[in-house]
Amino acid sequence: MGCRYYCDRLRREFSAAPSRHWRNSRLRILPFGLLLSFLCSSRLHAQSIPIELGVQLTGTHLHKLDQTPLGIGGRAFFEFARGTSSDAEITYFSNLGVTSALFGIKSGLRSNRFGLFGKTRAGIWHFSGAYFDARLHRKNFFTLDLGGILEYYPSRRTTVRIDLGDTVIFYQSERLGTVHNFQPGLGFGFRF
Repeated sequence: MGCRYYCDRLRREFSAAPSRHWRNSRLRILPFGLLLSFLCSSRLHAQSIPIELGVQLTGTHLHKLDQTPLGIGGRAFFEFARGTSSDAEITYFSNLGVTSALFGIKSGLRSNRFGLFGKTRAGIWHFSGAYFDARLHRKNFFTLDLGGILEYYPSRRTTVRIDLGDTVIFYQSERLGTVHNFQPGLGFGFRF
């Protein structure tokens, strides 16, 4: 017996002929009924709003630093409307000790097999390690990631994702300034 059965049963009991004793017991049951109704509706609603977790492989060329980091990371999505979702990503570029964390919106068109989206995300890039000590006066920099996404859905629950983006790093120094870096990526996701 699912949520729907108990919600229907509560509705039938509340619409029964009232007596004084029954009205008092209804007031005691009302909070339970409201809670159960909320849980039932949110459970049914959650089944129509997918959550997706995934892994990715990405790389970029940091022009002003003349470095090409390759990174592996994780993603999480929460689709709050058809074709529009929040998009969070953490990537670690192990060959340089750089970490990026981004959060934003992905929006576009989606069919049964393919999806085409635009993305706008903001976050930080953290440069650690001795290599960057002499080149950078700070370790954390504001970043903006703008670009496009092509997704392929081999099954109802899996996603293959190709990212093409412009990672804008705001170094905030006269020597480096604001730098645009092309950043492609390939990922795999599992939809719940």
